[in-house]
Amino acid sequence: MIRINRRSLAASLIITTMLVAGCSSGNTDSKPSTGEQGSSNEQVTIKLHNWYAKKTDNWDVVIEAFEKKYPNIKVEFNSAEDNNSNEYYKKLDLAAASGDELDVIMFSNMTFLSQRVDLGMVEPLDDYLAKDNINLTEEYTADTRIDGKAYGLPGKSSQSFVIFNEEHLKESGLELPKDWTWDEFMDYAKALTKTEGGKTRYGTYFHSWPAFAYFIQNFGRAENANLTTDDGTTANIDNPYVRKTLELRLRGEAEGSATPYAEIVSQKLNYRPQYFNQDTSMLAMGSFLVPELGGTDTVPATFRTVFAPLPKLNAGDEIASNVGSDVLSVYSKSKHKDEAYTFIRWFSTEGIVLQGKAFPSWKNADLNQVVDAMVAGTKTPEMIDKESLLYVLNHTKANSAKVAVPYHAELEKIFMEEFDRMMLSGQALDTTVQNAQTCIQKVIDSKS
Repeated sequence: MIRINRRSLAASLIITTMLVAGCSSGNTDSKPSTGEQGSSNEQVTIKLHNWYAKKTDNWDVVIEAFEKKYPNIKVEFNSAEDNNSNEYYKKLDLAAASGDELDVIMFSNMTFLSQRVDLGMVEPLDDYLAKDNINLTEEYTADTRIDGKAYGLPGKSSQSFVIFNEEHLKESGLELPKDWTWDEFMDYAKALTKTEGGKTRYGTYFHSWPAFAYFIQNFGRAENANLTTDDGTTANIDNPYVRKTLELRLRGEAEGSATPYAEIVSQKLNYRPQYFNQDTSMLAMGSFLVPELGGTDTVPATFRTVFAPLPKLNAGDEIASNVGSDVLSVYSKSKHKDEAYTFIRWFSTEGIVLQGKAFPSWKNADLNQVVDAMVAGTKTPEMIDKESLLYVLNHTKANSAKVAVPYHAELEKIFMEEFDRMMLSGQALDTTVQNAQTCIQKVIDSKS
């Protein structure tokens, strides 16, 4: 459950939106409830807003199945279909400020949801869930409550693990890990690195996302996973998790086992081509990547991928990964709230399994069925090792970490400035930690 102070960000969002507008398991049967659809059988149309591609992401299949099951509800799909959630939020805020009709709105993570909750855009779902006798945390892996209230239902569940190019793994004489530490991860990276003909194939690649500058803390730690403590009052940099992450990043540079950070930022490298072009052998990445590992229309799979659990800080720790999720919500001013709830409850259970594009947060889903459908939907299913994938999914504890403070992007900017000084200018690790801890604490104090 999330408890955060979001007043300052809400105010800025309201001002921005106004300016833009002015310029232009309690459920034991394991099935989704129907919700209330009004007192008549009159057909209604609900508007679904997101950023996905309708056909590529199988939303056409989802909508067809839903309308067949609920013939009184039609779904109008609204999306730029560019998979750009940042642009989607700008359009969503403008649509709300302009008084457009909205019913089902989606969020890529809890931070974006919490911002719109403060703006009064999102309907609480507690009464619906209570009527259907649904316990949110028993039904789903992700906890989408804010200040004790449920403002959405989780869709896909994305957890972190490690993917390997199987050919490179065998070539290096390494066994596929089933339980390992981050130090061992870097040992593997060193062993997998190979230079031939003046070109280096790196053992691993750390993407430019800020989370990869503190990944041991952010990927697998259930409590205090962000740059502040969970209560939002204290900077959370000076701890063993962040220090170890920075140590490993420096080790990758010194040993030449990780793609150099200077190349990543200067050439704007991306993890997909780095892996699929075999410029790196091993990636710590999210499960959202699985459907691509079997090849797509644009990027064929030319080698087989095998899977290992997310490494641990200490050998005695449990294997765990924080899970992220899309969230489906009902717009607070919707004229068809009952029907909108019916859709998001159905989609977050049966619908997302049928879609076959992501792992669901719904705990009652048959994981084997989900994996089979996902792998079968790829161009070359044999390039995905289902056995190791299922092992990882079945042996990893799914954690639902607290949402970051609303001004998290501001804190990440501060942290990344210090991280860049360490990686690019030789700033000492201790200095990096101390500077980031001090500067982030100043920002936290200024928000209270």
